[in-house]
Amino acid sequence: TRNDTPTMTPKSSVELLERYSKATRQESYDPPKPALTEAPLPEIRVEDSAPEYKYIGEAFNCYILIEYEGAMLVIDKHAAHERIIFEELRAKMSATEIDSQLIMIPIEVMLTSDELQALSDYKNEVEKIGFSLEFKKHSVLVSAIPNNISVNAVDEMIITFADRIINETGNIEVSKNIIFERALYQASCKAAIKAGREYPKEHVVWLVDKLMQLQDITFCPHGRP
Repeated sequence: TRNDTPTMTPKSSVELLERYSKATRQESYDPPKPALTEAPLPEIRVEDSAPEYKYIGEAFNCYILIEYEGAMLVIDKHAAHERIIFEELRAKMSATEIDSQLIMIPIEVMLTSDELQALSDYKNEVEKIGFSLEFKKHSVLVSAIPNNISVNAVDEMIITFADRIINETGNIEVSKNIIFERALYQASCKAAIKAGREYPKEHVVWLVDKLMQLQDITFCPHGRP
C-alpha cells in the first residue's frame, strides 16, 4: 500500500513505474499470491484521525505521492483502497449491529447451483458484513449492501464470495472463519478503485486519510506492497 521511495536514477524509476502501471491495468495481470495462509491477518489499530502529511500528487493515476515525517511515501491507491475495504468489512464481522444501506431496486446476481449452495452455507457471514440476500432458483437478490461499498461492485463481490468459498471447501485444515476471510479479501479487491483511472483529488485525499488512520499497514490482503 505504501513504500519509502527507493534510491534509483530518474530513468530507472520512471521505467519501473511505467512497467508496473501497465501491468496493473491489464486484465490478465496476476496479483501476488495471498499473504493469508493458515491464520487470519492480525487486527489493525485504528486512530481517530490521520496524522499530518503533505499531498504532492499522483503518478500515472496509480500512485499517490505524499510527504510524511521527512520522507516521501508512494501509495498504490488500488492496493490501499482494497486493504481499507477489507479492514472495514472484517470489523463488521465482530460488530454487535449490522451496518448496511438498503437498495431501492434489489440487484439480481445469476449464479450456478454450486455458487448458490456456497453462499447459502455462508449466508450468516455475508449478511453480517452488511449484505442482505434472498435466494432464488438460479440467482440471489441483494437488497442491502455495506455502507462503504459501491452498488456497481455488488455483482463481482457476490460471485467472488461464492467462487472463493467453493475453492476452499474440502480443506479440513482451514476453519470456516479463515475461509470467509480469504473470500473477503478477494471481494475487497473487486470493490476497490481501479489503477489507471482518474478520481477527484478530494477522493484521493480521503483515501490517504483513511489509510493513515490504519496503523502498521504496508501490504494489501494479497501481499502487494
